[in-house]
Amino acid sequence: MKEDILNYFSILKKRELLGTSYLFIGEDMPTIIDVAKLISCTEGADFCDSCWDCKRIESGNHPDLFTISPEGFSIKIEQVREGMRFFSLKSFRLRKKIMIIKDAQALTPAAANAFLKTLEEPPKNSFIAISSSKLDGLLPTIVSRCRRIFLPFKQEDVDESLKDSVFSFLKGQDLRFTDRKRFSSFLWALVTVLRDDLISKSDFINNKLPQPREREIILGSYSPSEIDSILKDILRIYGAAKSVNMNLALNLIRLKL
Repeated sequence: MKEDILNYFSILKKRELLGTSYLFIGEDMPTIIDVAKLISCTEGADFCDSCWDCKRIESGNHPDLFTISPEGFSIKIEQVREGMRFFSLKSFRLRKKIMIIKDAQALTPAAANAFLKTLEEPPKNSFIAISSSKLDGLLPTIVSRCRRIFLPFKQEDVDESLKDSVFSFLKGQDLRFTDRKRFSSFLWALVTVLRDDLISKSDFINNKLPQPREREIILGSYSPSEIDSILKDILRIYGAAKSVNMNLALNLIRLKL
């Protein structure tokens, strides 16, 4: 849920535990913009959505915000270098200069390697938000240097009726699919459950986000790193959902569980 993600960053902000680099997996850009407002707003623990900083971040023209988007089908090295120059300048107003990279899977190899240098030695007082709809298009070294945040999914991608099937699957029940659309929706529902559990197990919020008792029983034995690994595998399968053998894919997920 979006509220859980914002609550997570609100607690990090309050305790001054904000990291530098975050990889947001999904397509919900408004949530990333709200995170940027939250870490920047000085009107409260969250964000007011009405001060000068909030309004300028929302409109995308804040002097301490730099956004990189694909030009055509790719993000080029010149764009990354421009972002590096942005970080070399003194902050105009905010405590943290913010860079948002949209559709980071579109980084060219040269751009990805140039950006990796920024992640290896991130500028002080910076916040880098990388968004990607899939992990396969990113350098593993980029992924490994970021904290991963799983964004809320588009409502049309989530079939709430499949939540019961997800819990049955996690309990060991065998499932079979013949419809690829329903199979894809099942995978999203499974990721949703695992993502929410990963957030709730964060060391920083430590049970402050209550979880349904059933999920606590099923997933209680998994560490955050184990859940994170399972999530990455499921996302790879989702990316190939149009051609993958559905029942074989379920068996592979079962082996991970």
